[in-house]
Amino acid sequence: MNKKRVILNVVFFGAIWGILEATLGYVLHWMPNMIQGGIMFPIGAILMFWAYRNTNSKTAIIYVGLIAAMIKAVNFLMPYPMALKIYNPMISIMIQALVIFATVLVFEKKTFPVQVGAAMLSSLVWRSLFIVNQVINRAITGFPHGQLASSDALLSFIFINAIFEILLLGALFTARYFLSKKVKWSFTPHWLVSLSTFAAAIILVLVL
Repeated sequence: MNKKRVILNVVFFGAIWGILEATLGYVLHWMPNMIQGGIMFPIGAILMFWAYRNTNSKTAIIYVGLIAAMIKAVNFLMPYPMALKIYNPMISIMIQALVIFATVLVFEKKTFPVQVGAAMLSSLVWRSLFIVNQVINRAITGFPHGQLASSDALLSFIFINAIFEILLLGALFTARYFLSKKVKWSFTPHWLVSLSTFAAAIILVLVL
């Protein structure tokens, strides 16, 4: 039963993340950089944390990210896929999953201020790791990634463009802390709900 609970939650929350990447993520491309890059990670973080709380399994965090990344990979099946526009979001999702996994290990038994601070710090950590990935990618492929165009572009990506993301993370985890005392968020999705959500995510990725 525990394995079934983990699987159903992983598929459900990973698919929800995939749906939001395909829909909200598409809309955000038209927004300013600070807002564009500052919404999806906080949403993904809350979804991963929710899956963890539902299952009491830290590895569920990684699997939720893996499901979301797999859904994004469906774009490779499209005619003339733009590899970097698929690869970058996929690698971002997996980095974010690893960072939230580490964050949970750090703040699991800490006080509320430490928990919120760790959640906010996770923004700078995933962005720094993403830059490391870009550096390695450029060394291998020679592709001129925009974040590496100059020191200003690099620092803006890590710090300036992260301001909205950090504030949103702090607000979401603060709200979760206080709401958790009044609202019971734990549930196990029905297998039909999980599979339907996953199927909807695949269809939306193909359509959009």
